[in-house]
Amino acid sequence: MLIGSISGPQKILQKSLFTMSSYDLRLKDLDQVLESEVIDLSKLREFCFNGIPDVKGYRSLCWRLLLNYLPCDRNKWDEQLDHHRKLYQQWLDEILVTPGSFDNEECDHPLSEDPNSKWNTFFKDNQALTQIDKDVRRLHPELSFFQQATDYPLSNVVYSSGTKRLNRRVGMHFLNSANVVRKGLGIVKITPKAEQTSTSEFKPLEEGSEAHWEVVERILFRLLQIKSWTGLCARHE
Repeated sequence: MLIGSISGPQKILQKSLFTMSSYDLRLKDLDQVLESEVIDLSKLREFCFNGIPDVKGYRSLCWRLLLNYLPCDRNKWDEQLDHHRKLYQQWLDEILVTPGSFDNEECDHPLSEDPNSKWNTFFKDNQALTQIDKDVRRLHPELSFFQQATDYPLSNVVYSSGTKRLNRRVGMHFLNSANVVRKGLGIVKITPKAEQTSTSEFKPLEEGSEAHWEVVERILFRLLQIKSWTGLCARHE
């Protein structure tokens, strides 16, 4: 072995140190970009082109800036966020149809066949919501993240006594199938199927909490409604 040569483990260690040093330098560069009072979007785009570090919430912040959700002026962030939250809450109130909240219930009832009936809209929404609810409840069952409570639940939903929680609108009890057994010409014996328990079954959290899968459910349901709503407006125009 020649003097001054580097062994295999030393090469790996040296490479790891170099990689960590490069990563720290990238973080430092990103800190400088994001800490500016007015953020330079051209520099941010150039930096994000090679990937966004998943630390300090940088990834979500960069996407908000790149999608113009937040202005480049940091001093306007609080005002803009407050505006977006109020706008989102307004959309929820306008798009979400809740039974018993209609002004004129005498001419709009659950049996109404009027295509403009809000009850009719409610039942159609529930058909789509049922499928969404089934999908999000089994979303990555191997990960506990979606079953855990979010740190920022939507207070107007979680403190509504369940009236605005979408998963409460979907019936959780379905008719169980049964095994029919016939022996010869004898009577038919019906034996109910044994219930199967699943560790991946998601259940709503206590009042005041909201699971991540519930947030995904609300986002998907809102996107579906907004798409239908904009399509309807386009047809009228």
